[in-house]
Amino acid sequence: MSQEVNVTLNGKPRTVPQGLTLLQLLEQLDVQPSRVVIEHNRQIRRREDFENTQVGEGDELELVYFVGGGAADGSDPFVVGGRALRSRLIHGTGKFASNEVLVRCLEAAGPDMITVAIRRLSLEGGRSELEGVNLRRYTLLPNTAGATTAEGAVRMARLARAAGFSEFIKVEVVGDEDTLLPDPQATLLATQQLVKEGFIVMPYTSDDVVQAIRLYEAGAAAIMPGAAPIGTTLGLQNLLNLQLIKQKVKVPVIVDAGLGVPSEAARCLELGIDGVLVNTAIARAQDPPEMARAFAEAVTAGRRAFRAGRAHIGLKAVASSPVEGVPV
Repeated sequence: MSQEVNVTLNGKPRTVPQGLTLLQLLEQLDVQPSRVVIEHNRQIRRREDFENTQVGEGDELELVYFVGGGAADGSDPFVVGGRALRSRLIHGTGKFASNEVLVRCLEAAGPDMITVAIRRLSLEGGRSELEGVNLRRYTLLPNTAGATTAEGAVRMARLARAAGFSEFIKVEVVGDEDTLLPDPQATLLATQQLVKEGFIVMPYTSDDVVQAIRLYEAGAAAIMPGAAPIGTTLGLQNLLNLQLIKQKVKVPVIVDAGLGVPSEAARCLELGIDGVLVNTAIARAQDPPEMARAFAEAVTAGRRAFRAGRAHIGLKAVASSPVEGVPV
């Protein structure tokens, strides 16, 4: 009779056979090794080591995976962290009624970059939240949503990197549970550490101009100020600060969180903001795929208007038609 050892798996006590390898553990859980990252005693294990790494008494294991949390001709590329993207609409993947609805929205919007959250793998089985989404079609932007400390955000970023999908990371560190507004100090600390580790860091921040400057100075590849608190769809609350942030930093500015309708996305792009990230406004719309298409069209129109250059603003009315030759 084989002996058993006690381990902690995704925060819960569990007994497993002594000498069980990580690969065998995944087989028991019916989990594909390519779909999961394993943190073993706070060390991220490489997939090639799964077969030889054994689980011992008192070990702590975390199994995580990713979940769902422009100019089409390429003549006006949107470059973030050295990656050229055609679409200036970054599409979220959380809150959708089903994977099928999400897939239809992605097809309608045509984004190049999508966000994914990092969560513990469900040990009870069931369907993966992003099942059916071809993740390899997109540049993935993992986010640290749910982190409340700089250390927690850094840990989640390292897990995301270990999954092998992307060097990009969207840093989110919640500072207030009611508004979900970011913690300025923890966001800055996490950004500084992850930049040192070679990540392409895109921090979510409030519309605080000075905080945006500090994040830029820390090496952020883009600054992502919110239009309004996450998930509210309240729309643009402080357009002046967003414009000031754009003037003060020399990396892309992407308005993230709080947008409600496509006209607000167009307004951002008209003023020179580089891109927008939209999730709730699409996912909770009455017709999500149509709303996704509308946001994509608005972003394209807004950017085209910015490049065209708006007409001079005057205080005196000027007739559109010539007054000479008017019969009187």
